[in-house]
Amino acid sequence: MKLKDSCVVITGASSGIGHEFVKLLLDRGANVLGAYFPGEQCDIAHANFIGFPVDLSTRQGVDSLFEKALKHFEAIDVFIANAGMAYYEKINQADWNHLSDIIDINVKSVMYSAMKMKELYSSKPFHFMATSSIMSYWPLPGYALYSGTKAAVKTFTEGLQMEWEKEQHLHVVFPVATKTRFFQTAGQPHESWMVQSPGHVAEIMLRGLESNKKHIYPSPLFQLCYRFAPWALSFYRKREIKLLRNYYK
Repeated sequence: MKLKDSCVVITGASSGIGHEFVKLLLDRGANVLGAYFPGEQCDIAHANFIGFPVDLSTRQGVDSLFEKALKHFEAIDVFIANAGMAYYEKINQADWNHLSDIIDINVKSVMYSAMKMKELYSSKPFHFMATSSIMSYWPLPGYALYSGTKAAVKTFTEGLQMEWEKEQHLHVVFPVATKTRFFQTAGQPHESWMVQSPGHVAEIMLRGLESNKKHIYPSPLFQLCYRFAPWALSFYRKREIKLLRNYYK
């Protein structure tokens, strides 16, 4: 697709992958509405950028994001569901609220946003991109809930790819560990392996969007290991199990 003069909504715009993606979209000449968590700051100053602090873990928050977009744009050409959260933890107890917090933002807000786009543009063309994770099909210890939510995003998006019209493009992205505040916020105390910069991930996402690619993998190294050197990934997973057990002694 051509991004010049298009209207794009992206979540998680104040930092990390979303922040870098916004800058790339603006460089391409797009008009961008960037959503981010209330209380965060977004330092992007551009004539074609609108920042919008909003809680996307609620139906009201997602609805207000669409209302805000349609006040400024004639239509939403691209919706990028990038916002999310994670816990690094060893699950030992049943906590309904804890579970709901991560599902509401990682799963329900993504699914509901996709459904809203379809409702608005029944048979008209548009793009919807969702950020999943490599952990959606290769989970790691400490991230059982996160992996589950990202697997839900993966299978939901892939299901819609078979249902929607030909010109309604769905893209799902599978980043590896990214050098953002993700791990600090999640509570992981150690460094991860195979870490990429948010700028690199955003660039690959942009290319995937422009080329109408359905599945986007920012890390060729992970793909090679997954296919041809699974022993390397098994070694890494064993390392992570040991680190988790030591941390939660």
